[in-house]
Amino acid sequence: MTLDKNHISELWDKITPKLYGYLVRTLGDKDLAQDILQTTWLKAMQSLPTFGNKGEVNFSAWLFAIARNECKQHWRKGEREIPFDESLHDRTEISTKTQDKIFIEQILSQLSKNDQELIKLRYISDLPLNNIAKILKINPVAVRVRMHRALTEAKLILKNQYHV
Repeated sequence: MTLDKNHISELWDKITPKLYGYLVRTLGDKDLAQDILQTTWLKAMQSLPTFGNKGEVNFSAWLFAIARNECKQHWRKGEREIPFDESLHDRTEISTKTQDKIFIEQILSQLSKNDQELIKLRYISDLPLNNIAKILKINPVAVRVRMHRALTEAKLILKNQYHV
């Protein structure tokens, strides 16, 4: 498989929504997520000759790894402040979907950063475990073990704090 302009366009259409969703949930800022998404694709296109023909799955993992590194670089600069969402302010009734998101964020916030990232890659970005292993540069078995531990911890938090 060669990554020509048409194939890159197909990959953009297929990968970008998941990558953008991951970035929004990770960064908590749609504008910043959009900036990092663009930077990620730009860096990927600039480095494409070094990527070679490793296939669509590996390209996706490679792209998520670039995005992950861009997030880390952003945080190293000390810009970790999450903006206040004014759309939630002044509302007397928050939608069920928003309540669910807040509930999930409360549980995730009690997990380690590594566990949060793992769960976001798997369930928000909907990535297969093998891709996550490539992104995190760890063995797929280790991903499964860490995922199991993270979910077990989340269930424990849910049970103990929310009596579910």
